[in-house]
Amino acid sequence: MEKQFTYKAKDQRGETVTGTMAGQSRREVALILQTQNLIVLEIGEKKKSRELLNKEISIRIGTVTDGELSRFCRQFHIMQNAGIPILTCLELISEETKNKGFAQDISGVCHQIKSGASLSQAMTVYRKSFPTLFVFMVEAGEISGNLNDILLKMAAHYQTEEKNRAQLQQTLFYPMILSIVFVLVLIFLITTVLPTFADMILIMNADLPGPTRFLMGLSHALSTGWPMMILISVGLAAGFTCLTEIDSVANFRDWLKIKLPLIGTINHQRYLGRIAATLGMLLESGIDLLAALKRLEGIADNRYIKGELIVLREKVTNGKSLSQSMAESDVVPSLFCQLVAIGEASGALPEVLCTLNLIYEDEIRSRIQLLNTSLEPVILLIFGGLVLFVLAAIMLPVFEIYSAYSSI
Repeated sequence: MEKQFTYKAKDQRGETVTGTMAGQSRREVALILQTQNLIVLEIGEKKKSRELLNKEISIRIGTVTDGELSRFCRQFHIMQNAGIPILTCLELISEETKNKGFAQDISGVCHQIKSGASLSQAMTVYRKSFPTLFVFMVEAGEISGNLNDILLKMAAHYQTEEKNRAQLQQTLFYPMILSIVFVLVLIFLITTVLPTFADMILIMNADLPGPTRFLMGLSHALSTGWPMMILISVGLAAGFTCLTEIDSVANFRDWLKIKLPLIGTINHQRYLGRIAATLGMLLESGIDLLAALKRLEGIADNRYIKGELIVLREKVTNGKSLSQSMAESDVVPSLFCQLVAIGEASGALPEVLCTLNLIYEDEIRSRIQLLNTSLEPVILLIFGGLVLFVLAAIMLPVFEIYSAYSSI
């Protein structure tokens, strides 16, 4: 787990430089500072209590969105095309950025560059604003000399991610509202309407049917035991959160994320598209295959996918081709492997990987549309059935009493 460290160092001009940096240990932070041509004077772990006391009061809601990253890349690309120096580009973008936290981090990058760091090294300090993938690609652009092209590709990448996320949120919005309304209706029927009918029936000394007795017990539990239910729910949520910190449980959870119907398929295809796009961009930037596969591991936030990528890299290191190694993985489908094999044979692997990314983008859009058309009727059937069950539990005793009086 990464920690925050404070440091004091001297730059090449002899000026004292202070700041904070994330890292696994003091040694790692020291090595990063040395690569920035800084002479380390002092490194100390930043305690959370001290961090809270010294923290500037600034409102930063959430992290930097994919849309903001896409705009940053496009603005940076346009200014670079115009021949504007990197520092000037960043200063201008910082002034125009509405997200204050993002703007502060861009200014921090400017400060790091002035202290002698490269662009990618400076961005590494601000992980909240610049994802690992973005930093890797910027570093690849610096090494290969085509940073401007990388910025344009990353702008398109984050724009696609933002569109997919917005489309998925739009698809899930109506079913969520529908679910909330149905739950409120069910609670009202169980806690208000059902007890009224049940009391009338008990006065008449009639027996309650099984469904009615079950719902009466649930109504009593909701009416009198809701504080305990809330505490139990919070406890279960906290316990589940702690449980998912265990590697085996987290690995199983991430495996479920790509295996569940519809949503799992969308997640799986998102990861495949990201792998294809990132690997293609890294190879186009002149990075060799093993180094590119190593960097792929750093951008995978799914532990199961990351484990498969580690195994994949090991197999390629041992002499197998990329397509052969992918064919032995449960994550990579046959179409992906076949096209990668064609790319390896023809020497056009980066182009094939970019084509695969486009294929998965179309697949994701189709899956989201399918989710949109199938989710609403499923929710209507489930909650409609529950409402009918509650109404039946309310009306069955009434019909029984009516039948009993009719037979007299």
